[in-house]
Amino acid sequence: MHSLTHLPRYLLCALALLLAACAPGAAPESTIPSPYLIEPVFAEFYDFLGGPARLGPALTPVLVEGIVQKQYLENALMVYNPELPPSEQYSLAPLGEQMGVWDAPVADGSLQGALVVDGYIVYEGFAPLYQQLGGRYVGRPLTGVRFVAEHNRVEQYFQNLGFYMNLEQPGAVQLMAYGRLACGEACSQPQAGPAAIIQIDLPYGEPFTSTIARLGDGFVGPRLAGPYQTADGSLEVIYQNLVLFAHPDASQTAAARPLPGLLGITPEPLVAQLDSPVIMFYSIEGQYGYNIPLFFTEYIARHGGYEVVGVPISEIKMQPDGSASQCFTNACLRYAGGSVTPLPLGVEYKARVYDQPAAQPQSPGAVRIQVWEQYSQINSQEQQVIFANLYAGNQLLTGLQPYLEVSLPSGGVSIHQFPPSDEGGQTQLTLPPIAAPNGTLVAYRVCLSAFGAAEVCVSESFMIWGN
Repeated sequence: MHSLTHLPRYLLCALALLLAACAPGAAPESTIPSPYLIEPVFAEFYDFLGGPARLGPALTPVLVEGIVQKQYLENALMVYNPELPPSEQYSLAPLGEQMGVWDAPVADGSLQGALVVDGYIVYEGFAPLYQQLGGRYVGRPLTGVRFVAEHNRVEQYFQNLGFYMNLEQPGAVQLMAYGRLACGEACSQPQAGPAAIIQIDLPYGEPFTSTIARLGDGFVGPRLAGPYQTADGSLEVIYQNLVLFAHPDASQTAAARPLPGLLGITPEPLVAQLDSPVIMFYSIEGQYGYNIPLFFTEYIARHGGYEVVGVPISEIKMQPDGSASQCFTNACLRYAGGSVTPLPLGVEYKARVYDQPAAQPQSPGAVRIQVWEQYSQINSQEQQVIFANLYAGNQLLTGLQPYLEVSLPSGGVSIHQFPPSDEGGQTQLTLPPIAAPNGTLVAYRVCLSAFGAAEVCVSESFMIWGN
């Protein structure tokens, strides 16, 4: 690429007239508010590229192809691939190439007074935005500059974005509606697509919005992901403290997922009723059940009742920091400082379920690792113990040493070597305390290289809580 001084304006306009050819015009800008929100995984990338003012609104919910996530915007298609190196995980899809628009390159790379990219002159009015966004995101040019007489504007097609400028407003560069042109009917009326793509039949709206209005934003917490379609055909939305789902054929209601159970928090043995005026007894089997403090029962009554929170699955527990917690079928509550708040189990669910790639079928002799931690939540003074079981098919592997890689809240990475696995194929490692604020999710992965095979890794996480 050569960046030189600009050609005279009259010469570029002449080039535009000479190179003009029939090409699909930009789709008209949409004036209908989008029912979709930018997926959280794309939020920072979207803002980096200019947000709604430049890229336009979202036209679809997130689309999932294996582990790759995509979302159509009015003017582009954002792509996230977690398998790529960090600097390459976010990109824009080459929608311009799908339109079949192309001019033969005509410029000499040493041409004085122009920004020349792969033999194409980037129009001088477009050059500042091209350089601001970078060739990586705009893509290489597909055409030279073109003058469209009926709209009195100049335009130029690139791989990932299309630029145009109305000559009545020189300097105001806008993007062509690549996303709407490429998305077509899928954007105007969501419907089932190819089997490899998970499409969402309902936008983010009902029944989720009315459910949130009834329960309260403070109870469910911020939206972290979704709506997206799950394997059973239902639509699911992950919030900080709760996970809601709805079936397309019964879209008037949204129900809560049994979040604690999905995260490995199992019901405790039933107990007898306590004789206390500040305790309500919830019967499960006759005279046995669980005792619930009135501050929890009152909070539950204000936020959808037991229909939402679910029945209790444990007794109240005192924590080292002086707080108290109790778990129910769909959520866990915490009492501290005279107030009740839900535990942010949705954060952990997102990390374990939504952020993980789909499991791939294992061959009979493939090495696999089962990983878990001693505590799903610890404070910054406690040590965490990580366990790993090693298998090859159904055979336990002894004497092997996987390694542990912990992503520290400070931004660094800590690597530890497990002791050799025992006769049961199990090994464990104790981590030193990790200093971090409450609610911090600590991600880690356990990896093993054995028998000359490709490295196998399993990712998990736990939460800092109780400081």
